[in-house]
Amino acid sequence: MHRVKSICLLAATLLISLTLFADTEKGNVQKGAESSPVVVTENVKALQLVGIIVDAENNETLAGASIIVNDEKYYSDLEGKFTIPHIKPGKQELTVELISYEPMSIEVDGSKDKTITIKLLQK
Repeated sequence: MHRVKSICLLAATLLISLTLFADTEKGNVQKGAESSPVVVTENVKALQLVGIIVDAENNETLAGASIIVNDEKYYSDLEGKFTIPHIKPGKQELTVELISYEPMSIEVDGSKDKTITIKLLQK
C-alpha cells in the first residue's frame, strides 16, 4: 500500500511539473510583482431610436422597410414600427429602403432617445 501511494505521488508531481514547463515554453508564466496593463474604455451611453415608416401620400404604415444605420440593418414590423436599440450619441445617417418606394437618407441627432416618423414616396 505504501508503494502505491509513493507511485501516485511521483506521478502527480511529474504531471504538475510537465504542465508548468509547458506553460513556461508558451510564455504564459505569471511573474509575481508585475502589474497587468490597464485598458481604458470610453463610457458612452447608448441611446434608443424608435420610429414608424409610412407612405407619404396616404399615411399607411409600411411593413418590411429596411433601416440601415452604422452598417447594421433593421426592419420595420407589420405596423411599420422599428426600434434601433443601441445608437451612439451624435449625428447618425439613416437610410430607409423598401421595394417600389424611393430610398431615403436622413440625418438624426442622437443626443437623446427619439421617436421619428419617416415618410416614403412611391416610385
